[in-house]
Amino acid sequence: MNGNLWVILVLATIIIFLTIFGWMAITEVRGIYTLGVRVENSLIAAGWAGFKEIDLLKMATRLNDEDMEEREIFLNKAAAINTVRNYIKENLNLDEGYTPNNESYIHNENPVLIENIVIYNPDDLPAINNEGIQLERTTIHMTVLVPKNIKFYGTAYLKKNVYVDIDSFYKNKQ
Repeated sequence: MNGNLWVILVLATIIIFLTIFGWMAITEVRGIYTLGVRVENSLIAAGWAGFKEIDLLKMATRLNDEDMEEREIFLNKAAAINTVRNYIKENLNLDEGYTPNNESYIHNENPVLIENIVIYNPDDLPAINNEGIQLERTTIHMTVLVPKNIKFYGTAYLKKNVYVDIDSFYKNKQ
């Protein structure tokens, strides 16, 4: 055989393997990105649900402000955290142990981990979030770890940090 033929066969084999593994890597990255976006949207909806837990005693002590967009909302922290947890479980189709069930788009046998849920009421503000952004309005912050099987690596947890503030809630209700 000609020496050039061997070089061509080796190069063709390398190109074929690079194409196959490149396609697999692109598919994995797309799956991770898609899962992240779907989880983030589910967390935003759970955060909006938490805004129904208004602290009526605290709200009754303040002046009646007619401007809905500038009015300060106080949340009952314990009730809001409980509501957000329940909506996270419902939106992600998790069982009581926060493990994805058959209807979930999270295809993993490991549980979703809720790292924290923090409610920032007006008397907690101004505050600085993890990204260095100043929070000035009532905000619900959620940090959730979502399991994902990654080819040739195993299970990894994707960390999602989501902030839902009263301004985004008002904008989407109108």
